[in-house]
Amino acid sequence: MAKPRIFISSTYYDLKHIRNSIESFVDLLGYESVLFESGDIPFSHHDPLDESCYKEIEVCHMLVLIIGGRYGSKVSSEENTLSVDELERHYQHFNSITKKEYETAIHNDLPVYIFVEKGVSAEYQTFKENRENKTIKYAHVDSVNIFRLLDNIFAQRRNNLVRDFENFEDISVWLKDQWAGLFANFLSKKSTESNLKSLSKQLKNLDDVTNALKDYTENIIKTVQPENSEKIINETNEKLRHNKDINIFMENQTIKHLLEKHDADLEELFNSFVTSNSFTNFIRKKNKFFPQGENSPALRNGMRARKRLDELREELGLPEWQTPNK
Repeated sequence: MAKPRIFISSTYYDLKHIRNSIESFVDLLGYESVLFESGDIPFSHHDPLDESCYKEIEVCHMLVLIIGGRYGSKVSSEENTLSVDELERHYQHFNSITKKEYETAIHNDLPVYIFVEKGVSAEYQTFKENRENKTIKYAHVDSVNIFRLLDNIFAQRRNNLVRDFENFEDISVWLKDQWAGLFANFLSKKSTESNLKSLSKQLKNLDDVTNALKDYTENIIKTVQPENSEKIINETNEKLRHNKDINIFMENQTIKHLLEKHDADLEELFNSFVTSNSFTNFIRKKNKFFPQGENSPALRNGMRARKRLDELREELGLPEWQTPNK
């Protein structure tokens, strides 16, 4: 049976106890934890070790990122040389394996659950007020690159919820709630899909009933008024088609703008649109709505408005607008 595969990303030596606890927690839930120290990653002898980690993330379902006071080793693609000077090393910019694992998960759009030690989180606030000050030696981190990683995380527009933690229980309680919520959302989505299928069947049945009533009504008309039946039926069908086209017409965003902001008459606007053989011709017919022609504020989004009207003609089964001769 397939199980959710959860990659655990962090530096190793300083967070070894947290990694062990998360591994047991994930396995106890019946999921599959993926940690390099547990032999869960097939390492290729052709590539550096960290490259195998990034490839393994691509076949996982989510990533748990634990950020402590150590930034970690450089990625294999960068030269592994650091300045001897401690303060310079503290501020030297480079990419770590943990950072690359996080970026790989984001690139593959995996759900990411991020936890930051409270001491690191508190010091991050100090860093934000002293970014350019390179004389500060932070007590809880070995490199300000940790804070830069947090900058990157918080800059994401989504998938970047961060939780502080002091101990493993802070992590396990929150993960348990989050994963229970995911499961609940999955069940709700399945229920919604089932309801939509049921609604689709009902609409199909309603359509069948409507067609049956239409046929029944036409037969009655042919019996009661045989001499005028064709005319009555054609007029009724034409009215139904017109009403359907009007409804489609009103849903177009550009038409909505004209109706709501310019107080346009619906039937007049519809007739002008249908009878115009070019975009320019349509604008000229309705010059009270487009006093500046194609540069009118009503068409300020230019190509988008034109594209919407082109799509509307196709939806209504009208021929494409002709290109005017220059």
